[in-house]
Amino acid sequence: MHLKHSSLIKAALSLTLVLAATATLGQQAPVKLTLFGLASVNNDSVWMAIDKGYYKDEGIDLTYRLFPSGTTAFQTFQTGQGDIVLSGDLPSLQYFARAGGNYRTIASMERDAKGYVAVSSKAITKPQDLVGKTIATRVGSTGSWFVAEYLARNGVDAAKVVVKNLDTQVMAAAVCGGDISAFFVWQPTGSRAIETCPDKVHYLSDATGYIQGYLVAGARAQWLATPEGRDIATRWLRATIKGRDVAKADFAAVAAYAAKNFGLSESATREQWTIMDRNMGFDKDYYRDFCSLSRWGRADKALEQTIDFGKILWPDGLRSIDPKLVEAAPPPC
Repeated sequence: MHLKHSSLIKAALSLTLVLAATATLGQQAPVKLTLFGLASVNNDSVWMAIDKGYYKDEGIDLTYRLFPSGTTAFQTFQTGQGDIVLSGDLPSLQYFARAGGNYRTIASMERDAKGYVAVSSKAITKPQDLVGKTIATRVGSTGSWFVAEYLARNGVDAAKVVVKNLDTQVMAAAVCGGDISAFFVWQPTGSRAIETCPDKVHYLSDATGYIQGYLVAGARAQWLATPEGRDIATRWLRATIKGRDVAKADFAAVAAYAAKNFGLSESATREQWTIMDRNMGFDKDYYRDFCSLSRWGRADKALEQTIDFGKILWPDGLRSIDPKLVEAAPPPC
């Protein structure tokens, strides 16, 4: 009886210790994470993860800082601020080189062609009408790639077009006011211009047949190499994937968030929401498109080196969540 009683006491004590440890873990302060993002519908996976509390569920206290473009966000990221940054494809590659390799892409958030648009004055109806005109993009962003491909494939001499560097928040006013004749950039900037002065501007083109642009998430390689950074990044990915699943299925929730936080109309939100491919992994299409970007970038002097996916990607987080999210990478291209 004594032995049985002793065993029961030991079992109860062990259970108490386990419950105490579990309670301690549950009471741990959330880890802080600062995300640099954009006021664009292609961030809707993040929006829904915030809205549904998925980051809190993963023990993350998220600060979501907004920038007019990924290129602008990287200027602040380079000073040491922020943990994860969302950007276009070209800015991420340029930053990798500029940071001496201290950057890794951790997920492909979204891709599409129709979400990149050219909006022009109504007097411009074909590519050749841009000769002698001033157009705008966010130079150094994916918009630069779109401009170059659009002009080249339509036989327009790029030297005969003035390309002005503008941030997205001023483009609608610039084209409506006649300061520029057109701009090439991502949505919802085009929608805002159409809504602002529908009698003066129209959609000249989208990027279908020219480029497929990406929104990617990245972080510092040195941070990801630490156990803490690896853990936090993986938790962020897990929560964001849950947000992605909501964003894909619940347009009403995305539209409500966009209206409340960014003043976007339902039509402007739907215009972008319907055309997005939210495949967050690294698949054969991802590798194909980035190799295409690499060839253009090196020819246009926008990039100096080939892309080595083994160096620029951090697939560990996605692979730990679901190995199917990461396909084998091709050689450098």
